Amino acid sequence: MEKFKIITRKLVLDTPYCPIEHQRVQLPDGSETDWWVNLFGDAVIVVPVLPDGRILYQKNYKHGSGACVLEFCAGMIDAGETPEQAAHRELQEETGYQAKKMIKVGENFSNPTGAKMKYHYFLALDSELISQPDLEPAEQIECHLADNFSALKKTLLATPLTSSGTIGALAYAEAFFQKP
Repeated sequence: MEKFKIITRKLVLDTPYCPIEHQRVQLPDGSETDWWVNLFGDAVIVVPVLPDGRILYQKNYKHGSGACVLEFCAGMIDAGETPEQAAHRELQEETGYQAKKMIKVGENFSNPTGAKMKYHYFLALDSELISQPDLEPAEQIECHLADNFSALKKTLLATPLTSSGTIGALAYAEAFFQKP
């Protein structure tokens, strides 16, 4: 398979949460078309597991969807920060929890048709509440606990009000715990 040849590129929207680049590209058959690429950076998705085995998840209002969704702690990786550092920071900011052990369990593209952005998935083992969340003005987050992965999976798969990243995190977490 051949990559598209980029003929021109121009930043058409320069915002912190949605930088968009317009590209004029040449397709493998020689024809040309317009393409728009989101230049958003990578993000972490964190699955917090408490010492007693319960799993922490969130109900968040997400303006893009106009809905409250069920998901795991997540956020952007800041400049100069490693994915693991971002996972620790986001966990504490959004939930007030701190993990004794952070384990990367996977990564994948969030939307490879329109972005290079990757999700980096982490398990936050032995997570304990140490402070109040430190939410940004646009964040509305309620923390909830599931008794186990089976119960959480039923909850998440029973609603369309979740995200592909959350389902990916659930799959990576399950695979980690099913290893011999």
